[in-house]
Amino acid sequence: MDDREHLLRRIAAQDKLIAELTARIAELEEQLRRRGKVYTPKANRTRKSKDGPDRRTWQHRVHPGVFRPEPVPDEHTLDHDVHAEHCPHCGGAALTPTGEVEEHLVEDIPAPRVELHRYRRHVYRCARCQQTCTGQGDLELPGAHVGPRARLFVGYARSYLGLSLEKTCTWLRDWCGLSLSRAGALGHLRWGSSLCAPVVERLLELLRQAAFVHADETGWRINGKNVWAWCFCNPQIAVFLIDEHRSAAVLKQALGDTLPGVLVSDFYAAYNQLACRKQRCLAHLLRELHDLTEELPAVYGTRHLRPLIVLFQDAIALGKQRGQLSARRYARAVADIRRRFRDRLWRQTNNDDCERIYGRLSKYQDELFTFLDDPQVPADNNPGERDIRSVAATRGDGGVNRTAWGATAFARLKSVVRTCQKNGRSFLDYGLALARATLTDLPPPLPLNTG
Repeated sequence: MDDREHLLRRIAAQDKLIAELTARIAELEEQLRRRGKVYTPKANRTRKSKDGPDRRTWQHRVHPGVFRPEPVPDEHTLDHDVHAEHCPHCGGAALTPTGEVEEHLVEDIPAPRVELHRYRRHVYRCARCQQTCTGQGDLELPGAHVGPRARLFVGYARSYLGLSLEKTCTWLRDWCGLSLSRAGALGHLRWGSSLCAPVVERLLELLRQAAFVHADETGWRINGKNVWAWCFCNPQIAVFLIDEHRSAAVLKQALGDTLPGVLVSDFYAAYNQLACRKQRCLAHLLRELHDLTEELPAVYGTRHLRPLIVLFQDAIALGKQRGQLSARRYARAVADIRRRFRDRLWRQTNNDDCERIYGRLSKYQDELFTFLDDPQVPADNNPGERDIRSVAATRGDGGVNRTAWGATAFARLKSVVRTCQKNGRSFLDYGLALARATLTDLPPPLPLNTG
């Protein structure tokens, strides 16, 4: 009888555990459904045949594939007539033309070579003052023996490709036949920095007037000393700064004491010193909450962390559905989100990590749902993190600076390159236009798409 009772108790315990796990699975599936994803069990996931375009597909993936566009022949196409000399099947040499032609299109780059530009400046004498003078050729850099295209490539390779000056000189020599010393490359980098300096200042002025600004920072090094790389951006502009401080003074120097728009950032305390409306990054907060659910005992995740995760996910989903709801219905939904948030702040816990999260939410409660009130403001700082990620990648490859002016040059050139990319513009074309404007004392153009 004792064995039977023991067995029944074990069965009851197993049934209880199964019920708890079933409820947990249902909760996770509901979270996926709220986030717009459909969970498919592994046994039900389909695999396409080997002859199909994809070997395997997941049913929750809805984005289309990306394929290289088919090249179209134009007036610059080089034709190559290819004739067969032997039959590849039997090796026979008696081949009779059929009149048919098969076309195979291949895109490639021309063989790089150095162009030598000779500017023959004709000398004139002024009838008024009897002084002699000469003109200036297009893109002719006075006193220089290396043209602007090569100089712009040095800045592009250093700031965007993450190549050291030594590797850049090697590439120019081996691929293009242009001999360039490292000292010469340093001079070209300094030239690019001076060229981009007024543009970066103007971009910062535009950011100060923008509806919202993303801000983020990461570590950097100058001659082995730890400093900080900052990024300030929006969908059209990206400006990078390198400073030895990670304080609010850098923020105020870049953006001013206040902003008319919204500052989107993480929870770093230096951003508190800027007088403006703010939106704290909910993606950053959700990542931390997810990590804590994996680290802490399940009871804290169930009572404290998961309800917060669902709350912020619902808020983000509501912001995306703004255009699909009437103004009255949207206002009620926003009020419900704020009510649920206030209810969570009264929760009591004896866990230090949960207390820390509740303290942060209480401190920044007015800066978590700004995006629900302003449709232009995003709910996360992902654009800022994406823009500064390449800086972290360059740092990991050892592409840091030895001098302060080199760090400034890197930041200025990277600002212009990244802004060109955001506006769909070629850095080379823009750099040449900027050089022309500088040589003719015209206002520097901005790398923005004004169309």
